[in-house]
Amino acid sequence: MRRAIRERNILFLCEDNACLSQIAEAVAKRLSPPKIRIFSAGVKPSTIPIQVHRVMQELGISLAGQSAKGMDQVPLNEIDLVVSFDDADKKCGTLPAKAKIERWPAPNPARTAAGDLSALSTLRHDRDEIDKRVSALFLDYWRNVV
Repeated sequence: MRRAIRERNILFLCEDNACLSQIAEAVAKRLSPPKIRIFSAGVKPSTIPIQVHRVMQELGISLAGQSAKGMDQVPLNEIDLVVSFDDADKKCGTLPAKAKIERWPAPNPARTAAGDLSALSTLRHDRDEIDKRVSALFLDYWRNVV
């Protein structure tokens, strides 16, 4: 039997698309198997803080080309899985009915004072947790035999 990876589309969704969903998008793009398209968006898009760029560069991952996006910038009708940070999915009435929704509880470190050492420490911790969760996501859900 031949193994194949089905085409899938994943959306990482958070309130502002400035921190956690951006990290998840970047990590997922680095780890994703072929035929997987990765998106991120926010209910109310904001700006990606420089600290998020900094902690991702520590892993050798550039956020160049990524920007905060709203739901109208994602092909929602093509999304198979929505990974919602906290309950962002509940604040968005435009998600496709066919999409599976998975909630990942997480604090939003971008709300902590910029430049604060503890904020960077929290952001690094969240980045590492997201990295582990995204890795597990691909192992658990997306490496299926068709």
